[in-house]
Amino acid sequence: MKRQKTPEPIEDDEELSPELKRELARRLADARNPVRYVVYSDMLPGGRWRLFLDVSGDGYWNTIDQATLFKRERVARAVGKVYAEGRRRDLLVAKITTKNGKRKVLEFERSDDRTRRSTRPRPRAGHGKAKRWSTNRG
Repeated sequence: MKRQKTPEPIEDDEELSPELKRELARRLADARNPVRYVVYSDMLPGGRWRLFLDVSGDGYWNTIDQATLFKRERVARAVGKVYAEGRRRDLLVAKITTKNGKRKVLEFERSDDRTRRSTRPRPRAGHGKAKRWSTNRG
């Protein structure tokens, strides 16, 4: 067997600027953070059946292992908004972790949080009854 040559160390005389050091530290921390976001759809009320979005395959899966992961929540929401166009329901975003190579949901977004409440006041009891037909045919 031949031994592979070890690469020679590269000598850099250039010192990194403080701005570049901060940027590198931020990017490393971001890469090491196991929190990610996935887009999903609640098929039945109460979260009894969920489908997770796979952007690369342009489809949905019933397991989280095939779902597309997003680093940023705002990006996941934007993708969910685009995929939900023309549909009755919005797509929701779940916060997950990817520790130890396994995906585990930390928090599902509740579908009732996303519904808009009407600002119009509800009619009081007795005021919104339907009128009855008169029995007098005179």
